[in-house]
Amino acid sequence: MGSYHGNVSTDTATGLPTGLESDFGWLLGQLFHAHVSALKETVAGVPGGHRGYLALSAAVHQTARNQIEMSRQLGCDRTVMVYLIDDLVKEGLVERRPDPADRRNRLIIATDKGRERLAQVNKAIEDRERDLLVALDPQEQETLRGLMKRVVAQRLHDDADACRTVASVLDETKG
Repeated sequence: MGSYHGNVSTDTATGLPTGLESDFGWLLGQLFHAHVSALKETVAGVPGGHRGYLALSAAVHQTARNQIEMSRQLGCDRTVMVYLIDDLVKEGLVERRPDPADRRNRLIIATDKGRERLAQVNKAIEDRERDLLVALDPQEQETLRGLMKRVVAQRLHDDADACRTVASVLDETKG
């Protein structure tokens, strides 16, 4: 049963607006907004804010070899990624180095300063996320993270399959 507060009807069990309390998109959006708000100050010291933090993390963990791979991985326009990497280079957090396998390609490599900055930011993010998820006990927090990992991994797998399918169809039409 719900209650009525001014113009808003709420579910008394959850305190959430009636009709939205089980809407996946609304709940996900609310959590995302709270996460971005909580991290805004935390990543402010990294050029490019949250995107810069993600690019720095990709460089530190070597999950993308170059700007093109990094832009795909982070869902960021390639031209925006160029400026983002330029800013990280100016700050001394990453370097562009020639790829020994292909001299035309530039690898994005984290510097020691970049690794240190990422470690500091990650610690602050952990604190903020702990505050954000205070309604969940530690096991529930791990369960939530595990479930999100599975969903994202499946999406990335599906996207990779779709890209391979399109590439094979294009190859067939050329031949």
